[in-house]
Amino acid sequence: MKKDIKINDLIVKSGEKISRIITVPGTTYELPITVINGVEDGKVFLATAGVHGCEYPGIQALVELAQEIEPEEVYGAIIFIQAVNSPALYGRRAYICPADEENKNYNHISPGNKNGTTAERVSAFIFDEIVPQCDFHVDMHSGDIVEDLEEFIAVCATEDDAMRDFCIEVAKHTCFTHRIISHGRRELYNSSAIDRGVPGLLFERGGQGILNWDEVERDKDDIISICQSLEILGGEPYDNSDGQIFYPRHYWDEAHHTGLFYKFVETGDEVKKGQKLGEIRDIFGNLLEEITAVYDGRIKISNNTMGVSKGDDTFMYGNTRESD
Repeated sequence: MKKDIKINDLIVKSGEKISRIITVPGTTYELPITVINGVEDGKVFLATAGVHGCEYPGIQALVELAQEIEPEEVYGAIIFIQAVNSPALYGRRAYICPADEENKNYNHISPGNKNGTTAERVSAFIFDEIVPQCDFHVDMHSGDIVEDLEEFIAVCATEDDAMRDFCIEVAKHTCFTHRIISHGRRELYNSSAIDRGVPGLLFERGGQGILNWDEVERDKDDIISICQSLEILGGEPYDNSDGQIFYPRHYWDEAHHTGLFYKFVETGDEVKKGQKLGEIRDIFGNLLEEITAVYDGRIKISNNTMGVSKGDDTFMYGNTRESD
C-alpha cells in the first residue's frame, strides 16, 4: 500500500492533493505548502522557492504547477513550498527574513536550529520534517531586487562524487545554458545534500524584482523535465547534454567599503584578468576601492544598486577553465 505523506499535522493520502498553510511548531510562522501524492509508488520530489522574497519567477512557477499537476499524473509524490520567506515576499525585503528577531538570511543558516530564532526554527522544520522524506530537492532563486543576473543552474556542494555526478546528469535535463558547481554550505539545497543526503540543484533565473513570464515558463518546463527524468512524471525529459556550458570555477567579489558603487561592466560581459569592473567611492566622491577581475571570466551576477555596505556582493563571474 502506498504510504501517506505526513508533514506536522498535514496527512496526504495516496491520490490526494492538498494545498494549505502550516504553522511551524514553536512559532506563529506560516509556511505555504502543496503536497501531490500520486497513486503509484515512486520518488518524492521537493521544490522550494521564495527563500528570498523578491525572487519572483520561481515563486510563480510553483504557484502554477501546484494548480496544474494532478495526483493521477504522479508516480511517488511532489512537494512544493511556494514561498519559504513569505514575510519578505509580502514586505518587499531583499535577502533577510523580516519575521526573524535577528533578520537572518535563510541561505546562511541551514539546516537551522529548532531552539533558535524564528528563521532558524523554520529552517529546522524544513530539514527535520520535509527534506528527509524526499529523494531530490530543487531550490528556485533569482537575483532578488538588488541583482542583475544571467541565468544558470548550480549543482550541490557535496563531496560525494556519485551524488554530484547524478546531479550533473539531472541538470542536463533543463534548458539552462550555463552550469556551475556550488562552493556554498548553508544554502537550502546544499544543506539537503550535505546534512541530509538528498541530492539537489539550484535554479538562478530572473532578477531585479521583476516577474518575467517567459522565465516563469522556463522554470515550469525545467521542473517538469526534472520530474520526468526522475520518473515521477510521465513523458520524455528535455535533453541538453550537448548544450550546457560548464564553469568549473566562479568568483564572488565583495565590497570592502561602505559607499557608492559604480560598475563598468554588465551582466553577460566577458572580462579579462586585471580588468577594472567597478569602483566604490564615498559620499563626497572620493575613491575608496577599485574592483578588478582576478581571472578571465563571464559576469553572471552584478549588483544594480548605487549604495553598498561592506561585505555586500558586487560581482560573480565564472570561468570555463579550471586554472589559467
